[in-house]
Amino acid sequence: MSAFLPSGAYGPPPDPDHPSLRQRPLSPAEQRARWAVRAAQWRARELAEHVFGSVSSMGLTGLRGEGPLRGLLRLDVPITALAAHRVREARFLDAVHADPVLSLVPLVFVIAPDAD
Repeated sequence: MSAFLPSGAYGPPPDPDHPSLRQRPLSPAEQRARWAVRAAQWRARELAEHVFGSVSSMGLTGLRGEGPLRGLLRLDVPITALAAHRVREARFLDAVHADPVLSLVPLVFVIAPDAD
């Protein structure tokens, strides 16, 4: 036992059969659905790099395998002028709607300025 953590500080260990400690394995269909969202994430990044020039960072929040919304994808891109950015953003969304992978996976895109 570590000197930093006194023994018994957190009480008795939890019951291993407690429902909050059990996680059901994903079915093959659920695994495929989650990987479809990941494929869409990387396809969106590729399109954003083509349209905006670069993507400094991205993050996927709320990944879901099914439902009307599969996740929120944040893409950090360079923004120099607002008018030019609006044009690029419209081109990006047009490309998203025309893409066969992204048209099957409904994501919300958050186009944010990069930190540079």
